[in-house]
Amino acid sequence: MKKNYILLLTVFVLSVSFMSPKKRIYPLVSDISNIDGKSLTIEKGCTLCHHPEKKIVGPSLKDISSKYKGDATKILNFLEGKGNPIVQPGEFQYMKPVLNQLKHISKEEKEAIAKYIAGLK
Repeated sequence: MKKNYILLLTVFVLSVSFMSPKKRIYPLVSDISNIDGKSLTIEKGCTLCHHPEKKIVGPSLKDISSKYKGDATKILNFLEGKGNPIVQPGEFQYMKPVLNQLKHISKEEKEAIAKYIAGLK
């Protein structure tokens, strides 16, 4: 299982590293209403480990929403490195490099991702 985490993490990091800004689904904007959180979860690689409805490598996006009680602020805090993970500490170590990749995206994009995940029931 550990090898699977490492392999998926490596694939994710490499895929994000080689993405050019031209491949963005939409431009950065300051108005969050124009940002599609669902598309962002795909573009930023979240769905490589988090399927919307079932556990794959990490918990499903619906499970994440449930654990955070649909609170987008708590999810946003986690994405910004300010909140606690909902997974076991051993599993979280594999997610840290992925979260570091999210440091370069705008707060509006993180808010859109958090709002999308929180809205899943």
